[in-house]
Amino acid sequence: MIALPTNRDENWRYANLRPLAKARVEAVTSATPPATGLPPPLPGFERWVFVDGHLASAPAAGSAAHVLDARAAGAAFAAQLDDSIAAAGVDFALARINAARGDEVLHLALADAATARIEVLFLATAAAATGTSYPRLQFHVGRGAQLQLVERHLGAGDADAAVNAAVDIAIAPEAQVEHSREQRAGNRSSCFDTLVVHVGERASYALRTVTLGGLTSRSTLFIKLGGRAARCELTAATVANGIQTHDVFAEIDHAAPETVTREVFRGIATERGKLAFNGKIIVRENAYESDSEQSIKSLLTGDGAEAAARPQLEIYTDRVRAAHGATTGKLDDQMLFYLLSRGIERITVQALLQFAFIEAAISRLTPAALREDLERAVVKRLSDVASLDGLLVQP
Repeated sequence: MIALPTNRDENWRYANLRPLAKARVEAVTSATPPATGLPPPLPGFERWVFVDGHLASAPAAGSAAHVLDARAAGAAFAAQLDDSIAAAGVDFALARINAARGDEVLHLALADAATARIEVLFLATAAAATGTSYPRLQFHVGRGAQLQLVERHLGAGDADAAVNAAVDIAIAPEAQVEHSREQRAGNRSSCFDTLVVHVGERASYALRTVTLGGLTSRSTLFIKLGGRAARCELTAATVANGIQTHDVFAEIDHAAPETVTREVFRGIATERGKLAFNGKIIVRENAYESDSEQSIKSLLTGDGAEAAARPQLEIYTDRVRAAHGATTGKLDDQMLFYLLSRGIERITVQALLQFAFIEAAISRLTPAALREDLERAVVKRLSDVASLDGLLVQP
């Protein structure tokens, strides 16, 4: 029996875990892809579509990726886990459930020096009472290879879907991976995901994620910089409207010399929305000359909005550079006054300032077609806020 996390666990204090108890743990048995409603494919990418965890459409023959039965892939999934990650206890509980309950895995073994551009779209349609969707990716990127991965989690209608996703990426030396994630699940959905990444010597991993949908979401990220001069760039943007709760726990482990981390989080909580970002950076004894920077900023635009920003550093050697900063506040009253004095309507001013705040993270998304689509979605969400009181900084 796998013990589920609770709010008594330190890393899960701010997550909304009630949907875990309500959802049926068995996987959704079947799914029918919708005839319309999916976003157009990204130009130049091969697209894979899964509905409630089941393959619905695949690219033409010749793709480097293929679908595996989850039972057959389970042993390989466990074997790839680093010991420190496997011992993570409740933080890894949902990934273990995914491995035990999921049906299908999209597996990619990218050859040395090869290139690939892959879009994976996961659509959740089934109600939580009928089962849980278990999306799962296992990618191995060969030496010197280059991968652009777009991972999209979308919802259909107003179903209270339950999603428990797991992603495992192993990056060989000198390889480069750009990983963009979009979460726009249905308004009543719950989305949980666990990401494990191992970055080899002189390899780089860039994760850029935008979270807009779902009633509740939680991302648990374990990224290990295991080779000399490995590099990680983590950029996250979140908008929690109404009564949404969005939570991110990101652990980046510097386990080798000269490793580099750049971490940026921008979150906006409106009305009674709640968001949290816990960024933990570990620098091991042998990780001398490592370099890490964290910038965690949250914006509150409603009297009932809440945000928790928690940078954490564990450093076990002196020969490092580490900088971090975390702020939570409201829109600047001087900037509001300046724009209002130019005759711009108040609601427009507020939306512009909020967009400028979060665009610092969204602007890093690739490819351009995905970034532009998400920028339009963010603008719409900021303009649809029902309550815009309490924005001015109080003297």
